[in-house]
Amino acid sequence: MQIHSQHSGSFRTITLSVIGASGLLLGGLALRADESRSRGSESPLEVTQEKRADDAEASSDEDYVPATKAELRRRLNRIQYDVTQNAATEPAFRNAYWNNKKTGEYHCIVCDKPLFDSKTKFKSGTGWPSFYLPIEKDAVGYKTDYKMIYPRTEVHCKRCKSHLGHLFDDGPAPTGKRFCMNSASMKFIEAKSESKK
Repeated sequence: MQIHSQHSGSFRTITLSVIGASGLLLGGLALRADESRSRGSESPLEVTQEKRADDAEASSDEDYVPATKAELRRRLNRIQYDVTQNAATEPAFRNAYWNNKKTGEYHCIVCDKPLFDSKTKFKSGTGWPSFYLPIEKDAVGYKTDYKMIYPRTEVHCKRCKSHLGHLFDDGPAPTGKRFCMNSASMKFIEAKSESKK
């Protein structure tokens, strides 16, 4: 009887050790897969607009020379600098474009890269300008942000890497995405036909 309980105790210890090691191995593999997805994934979007036929835009990306931090401090106001360079968040409902209904484009405040078209802007009720699609596939970049308790997808300008906001999965069709942007990271270029009215 005593020998049987010794063997069953050893068997239980070995079984639990194998289960624990398997859990660690699978957990490590899942974490590695998640990290490689966040590093290697250029775009979490399934649906994107066609790339704009604008050779000047493509060449300006190649010729772009980033501004220094000192230049940006002189050129941007405090909230623009904090949002674009330090990933701060401006106040909801107290920013320039949350309720902007004009037709035009939203460009990066730092490098003037076109980011979003007003055609894809929608009323999200969040107090920040929200879009369901960038103006073109390569307008913005993505990375995983761990500043909150849970990981989020941070959105930045693809050219100058300035922080724009975050991407969420609660937007309208056709993408189901919500690009929740900071007004301070963008400037609005009104469409010519609208500005003449």
